[in-house]
Amino acid sequence: MAIIIEKIVYPGKSMSRIGGKVLFTDQGLPGEKVEIAVIKETKGYTQGQTVKIITPSPHRIIPRCGHYRVCSPYQYIDYSYQVEIKKQQLSEILTRHLKADIPEIVFRESPHAWGYRNKIKLKVLRQDKKPYLAYNLPRSTDRFTAIDKCFLSPETTNSFLNALSPDSLKYLTGLTVRENKKNELLIDAYHDHALDKKTAYKIFEDLFGKFHIAGFMLTDQKDLKKTLVHGDGFLKETIEGFDFHIGTGSFFQVNTEMLSVLMGDMRNELGLSPDNVLADLYCGIGTFGILLSSKVKRVIGVESGKENFHFMKKNIELNNIKNFDISLCDCKEAISPVLKQRVDIAIIDPPRKGIDTGICNALTMSGPPTLAYISCDPSTLARDLKILLSSYKIKSVHGYDFFPQTPHMETMVILRRS
Repeated sequence: MAIIIEKIVYPGKSMSRIGGKVLFTDQGLPGEKVEIAVIKETKGYTQGQTVKIITPSPHRIIPRCGHYRVCSPYQYIDYSYQVEIKKQQLSEILTRHLKADIPEIVFRESPHAWGYRNKIKLKVLRQDKKPYLAYNLPRSTDRFTAIDKCFLSPETTNSFLNALSPDSLKYLTGLTVRENKKNELLIDAYHDHALDKKTAYKIFEDLFGKFHIAGFMLTDQKDLKKTLVHGDGFLKETIEGFDFHIGTGSFFQVNTEMLSVLMGDMRNELGLSPDNVLADLYCGIGTFGILLSSKVKRVIGVESGKENFHFMKKNIELNNIKNFDISLCDCKEAISPVLKQRVDIAIIDPPRKGIDTGICNALTMSGPPTLAYISCDPSTLARDLKILLSSYKIKSVHGYDFFPQTPHMETMVILRRS
């Protein structure tokens, strides 16, 4: 069946219409004529798979890697057009869900479209008893594809992966690699009761000399026990003059340079003053609160993850910050006590599932004058904004391409109390 692609909808499906019925396929740019095979029919839509590009778009390019559909399915789109598509998707989602006009979206490109990803997580699988590195297929926990290099990761990370021998991989079930701006690495090697510290050091010792490995950890997948084999159990990173220690499982933005772009916009939009009290909810290792601490009177931080909280506490001490009060607590439990205090601004950076309804309701009832909502999913963002807009108005919307070559994006919405 030949169709004309109308547009790409979030999160990355190419859309057409046949006889008034919506059809989705896996690849195709607006205006392209493509041939598809129908793989699923439902009452509401048809699901297809693109088998041939009949009339290619001028924005279509050749992907850089063979496994791109797994980790970076926008590789076939030139970068400037990726940004245009994401901006349009964000505008459509917010306008459709909120049923209201929104401010003009400012959408920021990533400083680097390749090699930006400072963290990579891989499985180690075996075929004919030979180990190999693999990614999970999208939306699957038991299907994988082999990789030898990821163009989203920096060269040092890729060089490290290529240096892993079959003899070393045979002991592992998975691997996480973090890299900082100095090209230092933090490794977390997962195993299934196969390794002890002494054996692991002997196996990987040659890599400690070839690469600047800040830390090498072992994690036993059966009991999640961690063992430090070499170096430190964290990676050091410096952002805008502040030092951060980041653990193997800590939450930290994967595109470090894009973080500084977002922070510049946040400072400009919030207009912080020395008498402000700032609440940093879902604050991870304290990134936002620490970077803004010198601009305000006090920061209140709330984080539920134990590893994140551990490193947030360390990072506050590391930077000698005296005005940052923190709680290890779920935001749902903390929101009422936090809002009973004086709070002028709240930064909310929840996981992909968005803000709990109870938190949204608490903010509408007694939230601070200003909110900065940072979201990695525009659909859950729009859902939460529908509640918040009963008491707030949108001042500005910024989109950020933290994840070039993928359908994903970050959004910052600044809200002022009505």
